[in-house]
Amino acid sequence: MVRVLRVRRYLATACVLSFACASAAGSASAESLSVDDCVRLALARSPAARAATRGVDAAGARVRAAHAAYSPRLLGEAQYGHSEGFDEAITNGGVTEALLTVQTTLLDGGLRDAQFAAARARLRSATAKQQQSQADVALAVRTAYCTALSAHAEVGVQADAIRTLRNYTELLQRQDRLGLVPHNDVLRAQLAVAAAQAAERSATAQLDAVREELETITGTTIQTATLVEPQVMPVVEAGDGRIEASPVMVDARAAVEAARRDADAVRSEWRSHVDVTASGGALGVEPGHTFSHDGGGQFLFGFTLPLFDSGGTAARIAAAVADADGAEAAAAQSRQTLVIALAHAAIEARRAQADLTAWQAAAPVAAESFNLMRARYVGGGNVRLLEVLDALAQHVDTRLNVSRSLLAYRLAVATQYQILGETLP
Repeated sequence: MVRVLRVRRYLATACVLSFACASAAGSASAESLSVDDCVRLALARSPAARAATRGVDAAGARVRAAHAAYSPRLLGEAQYGHSEGFDEAITNGGVTEALLTVQTTLLDGGLRDAQFAAARARLRSATAKQQQSQADVALAVRTAYCTALSAHAEVGVQADAIRTLRNYTELLQRQDRLGLVPHNDVLRAQLAVAAAQAAERSATAQLDAVREELETITGTTIQTATLVEPQVMPVVEAGDGRIEASPVMVDARAAVEAARRDADAVRSEWRSHVDVTASGGALGVEPGHTFSHDGGGQFLFGFTLPLFDSGGTAARIAAAVADADGAEAAAAQSRQTLVIALAHAAIEARRAQADLTAWQAAAPVAAESFNLMRARYVGGGNVRLLEVLDALAQHVDTRLNVSRSLLAYRLAVATQYQILGETLP
């Protein structure tokens, strides 16, 4: 029996070494694909990121349009018409006109300043939304990537358990035929193999699902062997400055600023406006005579003072102020939500970190316990198969919990960065 056990251990060791060599060769032949590579690929093809970029472009164009309102306008105007059979005192017999006009506003009650400031605020908002959309894409990629690594590790753990249980089953079947163990031990081992196979299928299905998700996001074929373990980042300690610099808060503050400026723009309607128009060219009836004798210029200075509008402007001002107050309240709510979300993510990260440390410390203990239990059982000690299987289950669960705790920690930290609108350094 001892000789058989030694042969089986030699064969198992040889299989493990050959599998490791094959895996190393396959990994060496395939080009590695880091999580940062996947993030770059995803950002390059993300519809959400493209939409956010176009939003920034549109907001920038609106800023340029608002700034252009400060410059004078240059207009060209030309027309020709001829009238017959009417009183010339009314029609003048027709019209010939070729004018070049410059228009400018000297006083607008603060309208242009308010519109320009609102446009710049909306540009800040669009830029913040673009940054947040990139952080959202990065979180989706990191979630799928790290989940794929964890599922791959779980598949390996379950495969090891299946090999070990099959070896036990074969050994027990031989011992059963010799009458050395009860037949019930063989049945227990076979059930344990079936359970491990079901767990392996579940892990494989999860791996296939997240790999397909990652392929869809990045637009490239993903081979599990090309994935590499990302760097473990520390828990984020976000202060007030970092929170205020987050895209969520920048967007909220920009919305408040835009609403306040919109209210100022409405108020400007109830203030005096002064416009100046200067034109030069030819104005008359007959084209030849008009252009040879009727060239001149004109100047118009206009002043507008609103007196009464039945309360329409006051109502619009009240609505704009209410919108601004609502935006201020929404900003406060956004900050509160962000702080709570960061706190929850930090607590989850620290819990997962503590679990990871504990399971890493327990892994060698569980391995030693299983090896000792197995040796006592094979050596004829007072140990039942159920105890060996229980020790193996503890060993497998410990290894799985290490991988799962690492995944939970990575996702919690990645969530912190996503909340802050960062794609990780």
